[in-house]
Amino acid sequence: MRVTLKDIAQRSGVSVNTVSLALRNMPSVKQETRENILQIAEELGYFGQKGKSEMRNIGLVSTGERLRDSYFYMSFHQHILSTAHESNYNLMVFNCASCDVDPDELRRKFESNSIAGVIILGDMEERIAAKVAGCGVPVIATGTRYAHLQVCTVIEDNLKGGLLAVEHLYDRGYRRIGFLGNPNHSTGFMERYQGYIGGMMHLGLSVNPDHVLVDMDAVHVYDYDRIFAALARCEDKPEAFICTNDNMAMIGMKALLAQGYSVPDDIALVGFDNTVIGKMAIPAITSVDVHCAVQAETCVKKLISFIQNGEDSSERVVLPVSLAEGESVGFVRA
Repeated sequence: MRVTLKDIAQRSGVSVNTVSLALRNMPSVKQETRENILQIAEELGYFGQKGKSEMRNIGLVSTGERLRDSYFYMSFHQHILSTAHESNYNLMVFNCASCDVDPDELRRKFESNSIAGVIILGDMEERIAAKVAGCGVPVIATGTRYAHLQVCTVIEDNLKGGLLAVEHLYDRGYRRIGFLGNPNHSTGFMERYQGYIGGMMHLGLSVNPDHVLVDMDAVHVYDYDRIFAALARCEDKPEAFICTNDNMAMIGMKALLAQGYSVPDDIALVGFDNTVIGKMAIPAITSVDVHCAVQAETCVKKLISFIQNGEDSSERVVLPVSLAEGESVGFVRA
């Protein structure tokens, strides 16, 4: 029968997390406690069944939604996979869509698959993420931040991205700038919306509530009919929309074209993520580039550092963004 971290924890009278820290020689564990855990692990035969060379797997944990509905996260997954392989680590994907996920079952899955560390992908609900983080392996969360969970997070500077989008439109002569998309869909979307509001205030531009089309179903975030209807209800349309991401910009462009508007001649659009699909659009979407490959590389290398060096951190890493100009923004004629 396979010996697990839980078995060692029960015998030692400590938590699974403490066992994991002790086995990784973390300085946060007292020497006496560490020696006791190591002795019990030896007695149970833990070391005989699992050598260091076996622990070369990284887990990618998500609800599954991000990999389905976002070209960005599809690309992100590929970059994580390639970066892990370059460091001689394998990548395994775990779906934790249910809020009722069993921590013990999840821990058994990690142990049976020799998962040395985990990347939590996208805006996983905090109570689910807490169960993942309690499995006794190093954790990195990306694309989000949590109010109470103390794990390392890696996220793009969405507030700066919203500001860059507003400034770019302003420099092109646009003054009546709206926002398209539901901020409540994710932490990143909310920060992008807040960056838009901050950018408008910074430049002394007024935000017209009729131009802020955010009251949409958070579940059906990319529902074309709902977006079409929201744009149709906006009779006095703005000169430009900043969109939550390139997906939203492309759906918005399709709806505007169907209503007789031309992009960018009548209405300009700015997206986020600078995805391949956005670049392929006609016209190509001007987008805030969140540098997908850099994010993936940062997550993997930081996690491997935690695994190999026995580190632990709850720092928040905020990565820079830039603007990638496409063809969906023109110039406002004087």
